Amino acid sequence: MGLKDFRIIFDNPWNTYYPGQTVSGRVIVVLDSIKKIRGINIRIKGEANTCWATDRQELNHEGKYEKQEETVTGHEEYFNMQYYLLGSSGTEFELPIGEHFYPFNCALPQNLPSSFEHDYGYIRYTVKATIDRPWKFDHEVKTAFTVVSNFDLNKEPRAAEPVHLEMSKTFCCLCCGSPPLKVNAIMPVRGYVPGQAMAIRVNVENESGIIVNQVKLILRKIVTFRANTPRSDTKIEKIAISEVSKGPVEGNASSDYEQKLDIPPLPPSNLTHCGIIDLEYNFKVEACVDGWYHSNLKSNTVVFIGTIPLANYQSAVLPPTNTTLLPGNPSADPTYGGYPSGYPEFTPGNADPSISPTAPTAPPDYNSDSPAQLQPNNVYPNLPPPSYEEYGWSIRSLRDHGESDQVLGLRGHYAPRYPVYKFSTT
Repeated sequence: MGLKDFRIIFDNPWNTYYPGQTVSGRVIVVLDSIKKIRGINIRIKGEANTCWATDRQELNHEGKYEKQEETVTGHEEYFNMQYYLLGSSGTEFELPIGEHFYPFNCALPQNLPSSFEHDYGYIRYTVKATIDRPWKFDHEVKTAFTVVSNFDLNKEPRAAEPVHLEMSKTFCCLCCGSPPLKVNAIMPVRGYVPGQAMAIRVNVENESGIIVNQVKLILRKIVTFRANTPRSDTKIEKIAISEVSKGPVEGNASSDYEQKLDIPPLPPSNLTHCGIIDLEYNFKVEACVDGWYHSNLKSNTVVFIGTIPLANYQSAVLPPTNTTLLPGNPSADPTYGGYPSGYPEFTPGNADPSISPTAPTAPPDYNSDSPAQLQPNNVYPNLPPPSYEEYGWSIRSLRDHGESDQVLGLRGHYAPRYPVYKFSTT
């Protein structure tokens, strides 16, 4: 049989790194017979690709337009390092029976976008090891790791802003317009990290007489993919991530309530340093009304997902139900509790244990080069490190275009891991 085991393992237990860190690990080769080789080389790279099929009208030889399908693509390469761990392309020797370990490392560039996976495009970081054999097919194994580009919400001025969506709609009934349906949605801030929950107050004043079946609160990601070969094209995908709803609200009735949207593991906003994939997050409110001839009342606004939480937002604090948000100056109302600056402070020696995050349990081989230890975090010096959890969008193959199907490790589940904080509230 010869090759009994061939795999790549990372020193970092989560296989997750930040730009500027050193990716390190080992290539493991187990042989049950002697194998003649030139050497073992490794390739570590980061790249982004986009690809989708699109229809376009082409003029045929008869002078008529006909629809043709065309595939458009985009590509960016961020780094590509390749070197021999053992031997070289000009040597030949025998690798003895047994288990062999070959360490590797690669210093990541500073300006890298976060890992991202989707059907129409991805940002992906991989390690591929090759046993270079003379006059025979090479043995290859491949695996992926996650890169998280840090996004400190405290450095985004809009992240601490409150959100107030005011919506109003009238409905036509014969020649007359109905009284309005009004929906207000309030959130204390725009910026969140995975593990937090968006606390939302909803007020429905339905004077229209039309039944509101439900009011949906939706967290969405808006992804823009760009292609430049063989021509420029753009594709936008709007994907619901988390959703809650409540209803109905009868005609000439009102409702006032609070709901929460949990933030799952997600890549941070913007995908900075990537020129072919843009990512933003969006909070949408939609009042679904009765009757196919009436359109729904809906509105949306931008929100931010970061890797370091806001310093002034540790728990879901909303204004009292009998107060009104003052546009542009929410803290001007003394009954508003100093919102948004009146949230509990999380500072050394004065932390409220009822709202402080709980530390995840680190694996035994957790080391100082792990992302949780090296993640920039000057906001909370005593904040326990986050856990690193898989994002819901996973892929079944790491195979690149033109790559052999015989490469080990291509098939199987892969999903990037993103930092998740564990907050507990009373």
